[in-house]
Parts: sequence; C-alpha cells; structure tokens
Amino acid sequence: MNKIITVDIGNSNIVVGIWDKALLEFTGRLQTKRDYTEKELRLAIWDLINKKTAYEGAILSSVVPEITQITLTVLEEIVGKNPLLMNPDLQCGIDFSDYAKGAIGMDRIVDLSAAVAIYGAPVMVCDLGTCTTITVAKNSDIEAYSGKLFGGMICPGVQLSLDAQAQRASQLPQLKAKETMSLLGTDTASNMMSGAVAGCGLMISELANRLNDSELKVVITGGFGKLVMPWISTQAKVYYEPDLLLRGLYEIYLGNCNQ
Repeated sequence: MNKIITVDIGNSNIVVGIWDKALLEFTGRLQTKRDYTEKELRLAIWDLINKKTAYEGAILSSVVPEITQITLTVLEEIVGKNPLLMNPDLQCGIDFSDYAKGAIGMDRIVDLSAAVAIYGAPVMVCDLGTCTTITVAKNSDIEAYSGKLFGGMICPGVQLSLDAQAQRASQLPQLKAKETMSLLGTDTASNMMSGAVAGCGLMISELANRLNDSELKVVITGGFGKLVMPWISTQAKVYYEPDLLLRGLYEIYLGNCNQ
C-alpha cells in the first residue's frame, strides 16, 4: 500500500499527517481559516507535502464545516480518488448505542478509537486543544466492538480559559499558556497560569480517580498536553500521545478503505 494522507481540521489548526504503512513519517500544521478558498488551501497543503509522492488515499476529520467540502476536493485532486470523510457510519471499533445519536464530535470518536486500539478499554481520552474534551470508553459486551462509549465532558481549554478571564475581568492581563511549576501563584499572572494549567491537570486526576476502575488508562493528547501532564497524578496509568488523532484516522482508513 502506498502512503496515506490523514487530515484533521480543528478549530485552531489543520494538522496533516503522512503515513507509510504504520509509520507516521510527516506531520505539518496550518492555521484554520474558515474563509479559505479552494486555491488557497490547495497551495497551502501542497507546500506541506511532497508533490511527487504517489498517495494511496486520504481520510479527513473536521469540526469546521465551512471548509470541509473544499478540503475534500483538494484531497481528491492530490490522491486521485474520493477521500474518506470521518462520519458515524464508518467502522471505528466503538459501540455508541448508549450515547445520543449524532451528538459527539468526529474528532472525539477518532481519538477514542485510537486509544482503544492502542491501550484497550477502559480508557479515558483527554484532548487538550481549544476546548478540553474528555471521552471515556468501557469494555463492550458485543464482540464486534473493542470498546463502548460511556460518556464525557467538554470544558474550556487552557488558552481559552486565560482568554476568557482577560476579556471578562478588566484587571486581568492577557496571557499565553505556558509551563507552570507552582501549584499556587504569587502574583496575578502566576495565579491565572496555575489555575488554567495546574487546575486542568487536577481536574483530570480527580475525574480519573472518581471513575474508580482499577484497569482504567488515561490518554493525554492535544496541543496543551505537555503543559498539563506534570500536574496529572492518579491511580490510573497515564500516557501521552501527541499524534493520537492522526493514528486514529489511519486505523479507521485501513478498516474502511475496501468498502
């Protein structure tokens, strides 16, 4: 099989991954712009990847509908056939029968599919991006599925929390998320940073403990994962997977490419 293109359109970034069999050999990022023209996006993606490479296929996950169709068109031009678009009808190894139909983002499904494939259920996936999304799968009683969606949370992301404080409180400064070494700050800025970064880690830790499952695994991913990881302390095993979503897209492509 030739190389596979995996693309994730998030609220802040478009992430492109190139897979050669099971090896992620390249990742690149573009800023998400909701007003991309087809020409602009085509040139931007071509600037990231090798134009001379033959690609077997592509798969797209998107939470930005304004540019989903344009991206599909660009990917079709690159690979020479219709790309897969992540949707609930694709096989992903997860049973959603106890969850509201169509009420979960495709990015969370992909993350969960990858985490279950790598670590097995039960697993809690924490994607620390624009929002902090937490998605939990337990073991499934149905042999055809590797895990069953149990539930989750959506919280303001680390940077979003800082932005909201600066915008809604007149005396709080605008800060960019960064590493914090102190649980409690000693001035306004460090108070805000520890609240956003350390507070996120403490929330994840307590949630994992309250699930009260000795076999639970916690998988951290997303752009702010590295900042929060030092503040996660739980009885569960914790793993950091920065490319979790791309891995999930690749696995889902393999499971659906012959259909």
